Amino acid sequence: MTTNLRRSIPLALFFTGAVCLTLFFVSCGGPKGDGVWIPVPKDTTELGMRDHYIPKDSIEVYRKRFVQDRDTVKSKVPYLFIPLAEAFNKKSIIDLLKDSNCIGIRVYYGSTGMEKNGQQDVRLILVGVDKKGGDLYVKRSSILGVKDGDDGEGGFEYGQCTPPCYKDSSAP
Repeated sequence: MTTNLRRSIPLALFFTGAVCLTLFFVSCGGPKGDGVWIPVPKDTTELGMRDHYIPKDSIEVYRKRFVQDRDTVKSKVPYLFIPLAEAFNKKSIIDLLKDSNCIGIRVYYGSTGMEKNGQQDVRLILVGVDKKGGDLYVKRSSILGVKDGDDGEGGFEYGQCTPPCYKDSSAP
């Protein structure tokens, strides 16, 4: 009897281990549901080595200073709208980052032409960055959920402004 028990314990441990490993690999594999796998390439560039962290206290100081500077510019250039912030949705950020050549995101500042309301808007524009420092663009047709047939390349702009970009919510 002890001989049978000695044989069955290692066999039971083997099967238990095999089941656990199978569950581990199945549970860790790939994106789930609407998920997207985003590669993180090894990045030895200056950008890859940069520590972008800023303490919360410094963020508040910088933001307050920017509001003062923005108000000064606004008094001299009253038709120029400079938002305090712009928020971009997660699917746009993911669409930039999922390119295996993308090591980061570049933010450009731009301005629209004069609008019908006599206002010109400062806008943030997001594009990807490759390891050589070049811009990476997305194909319009590859953007998550967009199927309009336009295959042009570009980036993202017109985030959700703070304060709202337009007082009239029907504007684009």
